[in-house]
Amino acid sequence: MCFRYNGLTIDSAEQNLQDEEAFIEHLKACINEWRAGDEIRGLWVKINKQHSSIIPHLVALGFEFHHAQPGYVMMCQWLAKNEPNGLPEYANQYIGVGGFVVNDKKQLLVIQEKYTIKSHWKLPGGHANCGEDLPETAQREVFEETGIKTEFVSLLCFRHQHQYRFGCSDIYFICLMKPVGGELKPCQQEIAKCMWMDVEEYMNHPDITDANRYIAQCYQNISSNGNVSITPERVINFNNTRTNNIYSVGLINTKS
Repeated sequence: MCFRYNGLTIDSAEQNLQDEEAFIEHLKACINEWRAGDEIRGLWVKINKQHSSIIPHLVALGFEFHHAQPGYVMMCQWLAKNEPNGLPEYANQYIGVGGFVVNDKKQLLVIQEKYTIKSHWKLPGGHANCGEDLPETAQREVFEETGIKTEFVSLLCFRHQHQYRFGCSDIYFICLMKPVGGELKPCQQEIAKCMWMDVEEYMNHPDITDANRYIAQCYQNISSNGNVSITPERVINFNNTRTNNIYSVGLINTKS
């Protein structure tokens, strides 16, 4: 399979690996040929779990580990000797989403987690699933953790944290939401408590983090100073094959 920037990806599932030694020798000859030319600059090998015995041979050929997922390992090698390595590194950012859910009584939906070093009141939320839009993540996480169904209103703010997990950074989006149904029911596996708390009480509560207090202040600023929102629109991508979300600043729609 061809890859961008004159690269090639070899999938072990598509190769005849009954004779691993023959495969490695053939690959070695191809690498020497590609190094002599300039058509193939980067080489990727996707090693499926059942073919993991070839990994030591690929290491001996100069391949580096790029990333791993359940079921496979991806290894790579840059072949253009006179150019700096142009292979993109693997994803290095987590995406998380929290729901800032406020009801008509100006009460905020808050939780306490079961398994934590110190109990504190925080917002429901969690990691986004692959292919999941930010509002979808917020709705799913809020419902899973509290039993409350919600509707997306606007992005409120986001936090960018480095050295989060495994050396990766984390971008955590806070979505302003409104409740539209459901009943308070904490997730038995993850959540110790969930409740509605007055926003003012939450901001002054001793058992919240500075970050969550700042998020609540952001909400107060928006509530008192205007109706600006950040919402997504679906826009066609560069090659007209699908649409992507573009978030932009606008006005909160106050129509019911």
